[in-house]
Amino acid sequence: MNRTHKILASLAIPTAAGAFAIVGAGSASAATPVSGNGYVGIILDHNETVVASQINAGNLINLAFGDAWTVGLPDDSIWSTGGGWTPVTGDQLFDEAASHPDGTVGIHLVDPATNLGNIFYAGSGW
Repeated sequence: MNRTHKILASLAIPTAAGAFAIVGAGSASAATPVSGNGYVGIILDHNETVVASQINAGNLINLAFGDAWTVGLPDDSIWSTGGGWTPVTGDQLFDEAASHPDGTVGIHLVDPATNLGNIFYAGSGW
């Protein structure tokens, strides 16, 4: 990750967290924090995923990381290539998850040594 990406990441992550906090402030739920060995992140419930999709929050992923991030997709995702590189953008990730009745998105900062050299991982599920 070059210096520009690191600077953008340092700005985009707090911005995204703030946006999710504002979005969640009016609801009874809030993004679920998760952490473990080498990662920290949040899991958005379906309603939060829909709102994030509506405000195009996924664009922050590409702004901050370009193509230097890793994604996990369900096998039936329209963007799943069966392994390896996929053309999905951050915005498309949120939009597809939001379109499923129980769709959710998780976003994580991870140890690049465990994530193909990338510090950001996002995944969707339904």
